[in-house]
Amino acid sequence: MLQLLVAGLTVGSGYALVALGIHIILRATRIVNFAQGEFTIVGGLLALTFVQLFHVNTWFALAGATLAGFVLGLLYERLVLRPAGRSGEIPLTIATLGTVFILLYGHALVPGWGSLPQPLPAFTGDASDAITVGGVSIQVQSIWVLGLLLAALVVLYLFFERTYYGKAIRAAANNPTGAKLVGIDVTGARAVSVGLAIALAAYGGTIIGPITLVGGAGGTAIAIKGFVGAIVGGLESPLGCVAGGLLVGVVEKLIQGLPGVSYGVSDPVVYSLLLVALLLRPQGLFGARSAVRD
Repeated sequence: MLQLLVAGLTVGSGYALVALGIHIILRATRIVNFAQGEFTIVGGLLALTFVQLFHVNTWFALAGATLAGFVLGLLYERLVLRPAGRSGEIPLTIATLGTVFILLYGHALVPGWGSLPQPLPAFTGDASDAITVGGVSIQVQSIWVLGLLLAALVVLYLFFERTYYGKAIRAAANNPTGAKLVGIDVTGARAVSVGLAIALAAYGGTIIGPITLVGGAGGTAIAIKGFVGAIVGGLESPLGCVAGGLLVGVVEKLIQGLPGVSYGVSDPVVYSLLLVALLLRPQGLFGARSAVRD
């Protein structure tokens, strides 16, 4: 059970970062970025490129992929989201769906990436290295994933709660008109918000890469499970998005570990959490009832 729990938290860390990225872009643009999962795949491939091209370890690749993800997010906002947003929220949402397919089929055309998942070196030692706790074998890489998730959350908290620019971004998301009146560059704040969200996707794709591999066609599934986590935890709550993503990962692994249960059963159960949450608590576990929109 402990091993399944750790495995669920490890996979759920990726879902949590996707859910948090969806939350950040939702606050900035009022739409759900359905391409968030594909950016996670691209982020992992960017880290692999740093490893192969510059012969650096995974730590440097993580920093490089995260920074590249931020720049990619700025370009995504400027070239896709901003022009599409001039026509309203529906065209903007459709633009994110179109981005899904561009990234899904486009990354397979990049030399060295291809369409098949590839291994990413572990942060320390070998990806199969493990420690024994109470007779249960736990991968060292899983511990790194959980630690790096916590580190990312602390950095984001300090940025949004303790820095002037972070507070300005929150103000621009909560009240764009009021923010403009006090001199905040709302357009720039939205661009940085999208950049941070895509950087989180790249960060998540890299930290789980040594366990789940990087590349492939799993971006859509990651996006959906991240979205389920965001809804279950509370789409308007950053803490709820993280908790919901971790919960989705744990539920998925616990179901897969049940004796006599087919591996493919976990996906329908996880997806059904979305419907259950919307019916029983649409504001999410950590969301206030006032967060529910008509």
